[in-house]
Amino acid sequence: MTNKNMIRRDYILIRRLIANDYPSKAVLLRYLENHDIEIDSRTFDRDINSIRYNLDVNIEYDRNRNGYYIDKQDNKDFDKLLLFIGLAENADIILSSMKDKQELLKYLSVSPTTSFKGVELIAVLLQAIRNTLIVKFKHYNYNTKESTEYAAEPYLLKEFDGRWYLFAFVREKNAFRTFGLDRLTDLTVTDNKFLRTEKLAATIKRFDDIYGLVYMPEQQNPPLETVQFRCNADFMIDLLSALPLHHSQTIDGKTVSIQVIINPELENKLLSYGEHIEVLSPQSLRNRIHERLKTMIKQYNTIPTKVTQKRQPIN
Repeated sequence: MTNKNMIRRDYILIRRLIANDYPSKAVLLRYLENHDIEIDSRTFDRDINSIRYNLDVNIEYDRNRNGYYIDKQDNKDFDKLLLFIGLAENADIILSSMKDKQELLKYLSVSPTTSFKGVELIAVLLQAIRNTLIVKFKHYNYNTKESTEYAAEPYLLKEFDGRWYLFAFVREKNAFRTFGLDRLTDLTVTDNKFLRTEKLAATIKRFDDIYGLVYMPEQQNPPLETVQFRCNADFMIDLLSALPLHHSQTIDGKTVSIQVIINPELENKLLSYGEHIEVLSPQSLRNRIHERLKTMIKQYNTIPTKVTQKRQPIN
């Protein structure tokens, strides 16, 4: 049991250190206490060394910032390790020895576009949502290349396409905003409570009516529409039967129907099925799909400028 507890502590410490906000030993010990784990300073030091040598995770201490951080550049298969930590916790996988890690990770293949950054914030945000506590954080914008500070009332955590997002009400803007957890830093849960109103809670409920993330609550009652498309290949029916596009989905022969608020993400998803489906209704959606396909075809009707490839030197 001791080894099992040590492994769980190491999982939790890594999950906290991923944020790389240089938490001190005191902060990390409090984080463990929040997960019902109490250890002394000497045990903490042994755990840090265990992670370093048994999991090959390069945990460094920055004396100027008085905190710990993970040097990811020196960690081979770090993304695989993060994925394994999530699997281990969710599936109750417990290693009999930390050295089993190397044996197991070689059986995992992780997409280069997969991001696990931010998963360590889920537990903290869930508690804030449950206890209606205002949170503060910085959010990085890929377009402006800048980070903005927010104080927000957290309402919902949503997973989409392998990433996690926080949907929160920003009182200063009097509007809801969606924040990618992979772009959050300096997260703090305050002691200030907020009132979860019925009107705002109803706004959250409308997320059940969309595919993906894009739903602008400032739109006045966006319509719920019936989207129908015909599958031109049998494997599409099998695929959608096993992995429904939406919880409202029904299948009648080769026709699939869903009841949703139409958004760009749904359009992109339908286009990704290519020639294997045909959108039947509503007509407005069918027209938009048709226009986008015409634009795509026009692009492929022109001969692209020939790109000269540089030859790689032979060593």
